[in-house]
Amino acid sequence: MKKLQIAIISIFCLSVSINLYSIEADVWVYEINVEKIMEAEDLFKEAIKIGQETGQNVGIGIQQIGKGGDLIVRWYDFYESPVQRASTRYSSPKWDEYNQKFYASEVIKSNPRNYQMTLIDDEMCNGPETVQVWVWKPRQGKFNEAIESFKQSQSLFEAHGFEIDMWQEGLGGQDNLQFVMCSESIKAEAKSIESLFNSDEWKAGQPLSPLYNSDNDNSKLLGSFQMFSLQLD
Repeated sequence: MKKLQIAIISIFCLSVSINLYSIEADVWVYEINVEKIMEAEDLFKEAIKIGQETGQNVGIGIQQIGKGGDLIVRWYDFYESPVQRASTRYSSPKWDEYNQKFYASEVIKSNPRNYQMTLIDDEMCNGPETVQVWVWKPRQGKFNEAIESFKQSQSLFEAHGFEIDMWQEGLGGQDNLQFVMCSESIKAEAKSIESLFNSDEWKAGQPLSPLYNSDNDNSKLLGSFQMFSLQLD
């Protein structure tokens, strides 16, 4: 199977100054028709170009590991705030023409899932090449405790070279929390994982490391995936 071209693009950072806890994201999760992969690549690249031309921050994440394999593509629109989303979201006429072409192309195998997210961290990852996303459901009455556990994990993972983003799913989602592990390259990710697994702090919580016990009193692991970013030629 020919895979979509992947490389580094700054899909998880904004080029503007952003206030704490204000970053919003709209997410679409697409399954690509296996017979339309190359056409899909061209269309997603066109979306990135239109985003650059119209001032809309569009990022395309190509899944490599996770449910659905490498036929899953995630489209992200990032905004400084809900107000900015309301005033700029697909406001250019260029998007009308693009959307007609996109949905007429039949590159999408099934109806997409879409939802909104809010950043609960202080800043976004700065241009990662590879991203791991771990999705957790807070247990009933344990939301605050889950957030505190996320913050503790953030400190540990960042000490070993990862950049960490933390998001909460909003409208269209299920109130899940996403713990996002960003790395500037595949090699950097591997070094961070090795460093983490060999640390005394990790081994104290995971005595069977590198085997991972996801059992948690305040949240339940729902799933995980890894993706890379689509690059323009």
